[in-house]
Amino acid sequence: MSIYQILAIVFAILIIILAVIILVIRNRFNIKLQKLSENIKSFSTEIKKLDFRLKNQLKFIDLVFDNIPHGIILLDSQSRILRVNESVAALFYLEKKNVEGLKTIIVFNNINLENLIDRALRELKPQKEEITFYGDEDLNIEVELIPLNFENFNLLLLFRNTTQEVEFAKLRSQFVANISHEMRTPLTSIRGYIETLLEDNLKDKEIIGNYLTKAIGEIHRLSYLIEDVLNLSNIEYRRNILLNQPFNLVEIIKDCINSLTFLAEKSNIKIDFNYNKDPISFSTDSELFSQLVRNMIENTLFHGGEKIDLKINLEEKDSEILLIFSDNGIGISKQDLPFIFQRFYRGKNPISKRKDSSGLGLSIVKHIVDLHSGSIDVISVPDEETKFTITFPKI
Repeated sequence: MSIYQILAIVFAILIIILAVIILVIRNRFNIKLQKLSENIKSFSTEIKKLDFRLKNQLKFIDLVFDNIPHGIILLDSQSRILRVNESVAALFYLEKKNVEGLKTIIVFNNINLENLIDRALRELKPQKEEITFYGDEDLNIEVELIPLNFENFNLLLLFRNTTQEVEFAKLRSQFVANISHEMRTPLTSIRGYIETLLEDNLKDKEIIGNYLTKAIGEIHRLSYLIEDVLNLSNIEYRRNILLNQPFNLVEIIKDCINSLTFLAEKSNIKIDFNYNKDPISFSTDSELFSQLVRNMIENTLFHGGEKIDLKINLEEKDSEILLIFSDNGIGISKQDLPFIFQRFYRGKNPISKRKDSSGLGLSIVKHIVDLHSGSIDVISVPDEETKFTITFPKI
């Protein structure tokens, strides 16, 4: 065998070995490539899962952000609005997409808010202040500012609507002032009559009797006032624990009429009750309903005049119950009509038989109607007809 043949054989063997090595390497590469491909697919699946979770979390955050009952605004360092939630949008009648990117001064036009924002950004400390926003409806807002340090979010504004609380506080203060005045007047009179009796050594029985009669009248007035105030307080207390027991409206109204017949006959007032023969059932607190009916009848008996007719109509409709009180008495003047449901309001009625009235009767009626989500409307033509229409939703 020649040297060339040996070299050829060796070369062939080397080629075969090289081919085998290449095949082994390629096979291993393919295996690794396959594993890499599988890993990439696995990574891709995980990334998709993470992306799905992230999107769901962002949706959840948006859902929570928009459903927080208090208003939330996110600002940048230039007091530009980055985000607002639905509470703010609803409170100020804003379109979210239209205000994001605008400065707060443009959107709210409130210098007190701007001063508060400037102070929070300058001092980098939380701020809190009650601010009034003026518009078609004035809003009292408790604004709390919290500095942030997160990307371009620099300031968090929290808005809490305190308008109702402020109004309630005003009404409560006004009520206390009114009742203090109303109680002081009869107490001062009683004190004056008693001091006169004690100091003047009066012996004339007619004069003494006159003073005592006036003092007793003031005591009655004070008694009516206290009773009506307690009734109002009772109504407010029952707002959260209102009874829901069915009863027959017809029987309640009949009982009220019977209990007041004596007073009606004294003033020659005829009470006519019109209703369907079938019982009309209503579910609520029967005591409150009875008080409403009594107050409405007494309003006519004491302030309507004499020799008049009071008609009470009870009607049942598909979803409503109507209770109508109409009389042909002296009526209510246009000047008095807007105020008759206000506490302690007394109209300029020259023939009213209740000079000691507390001025709370119709206010109590309005409270009871509101408590049952009802409505009360009044039409009055002096010396012709006065009609109160009370509407209750069927419960």
